[in-house]
Amino acid sequence: MTAHATGIRIDRCVCQRFPFSRLLPIAAEHGWSLHDIKQGTGCGDQCGLCEPYLRRMLATGETVFHEILEA
Repeated sequence: MTAHATGIRIDRCVCQRFPFSRLLPIAAEHGWSLHDIKQGTGCGDQCGLCEPYLRRMLATGETVFHEILEA
């Protein structure tokens, strides 16, 4: 499910303070899956709120989101 919110910008894992724009090239270089990202960085492995963004990042290459994604 997706919820649109005015003025929202989601561009990083909050728990690890890791920007998706830095994470995407690392994941691409190493051929990482979502599981590998969690293992290698801790992103998506604590509160889990960034997991849907990480999934979309891997699927589309997007690194900045202007909507709230739910699992």
